[in-house]
Amino acid sequence: MTRPALRRACLLLLAHHALALVAPPQRPRRATSLALSDYVPTPVDPAVVAQQLGVIGASGGAAYYWWTVTVPQKRLEVSRSKKGGDIAELLDELETAGEVADGRLTAGDKRLERWLLSDWLDPQRRKDPALPFLPKSKFNSGDNPIIAAAALILAFGVANALGERAFDVAQRV
Repeated sequence: MTRPALRRACLLLLAHHALALVAPPQRPRRATSLALSDYVPTPVDPAVVAQQLGVIGASGGAAYYWWTVTVPQKRLEVSRSKKGGDIAELLDELETAGEVADGRLTAGDKRLERWLLSDWLDPQRRKDPALPFLPKSKFNSGDNPIIAAAALILAFGVANALGERAFDVAQRV
């Protein structure tokens, strides 16, 4: 093979490979056969609705029983125990520990217990409401389980949102 023929063969081979690397032009896509005006919503299965109503009803019944039966019974038990039971003994121990600490909640023995039960140790002291934007009532106290649960749920929600944001920022970096 002569040099010009070899050169021509190499150029043809190179051009063939170069054309193979370039993608052929694509045809425009066709519109999908389902248009927005063709959408027809499907009805909700009545069995699913019945199940959801059952769960809501059971939850409501459990909450009603808890609020009208369980809470009053436990409050009565705590009241009796504060007057002459285990809680009364604990309060006496905490008062003794408070006298040793000169009445300071953050000094001496059993600091945490005295701080947590300071409302019971001094019932004459006027408490601030747990939620200052709501009216003062028995409901608006820090030991109310509904307020405590709502605060915990809110705290976990905020912590989760902050954690997700921090995780997203860490992944971007």
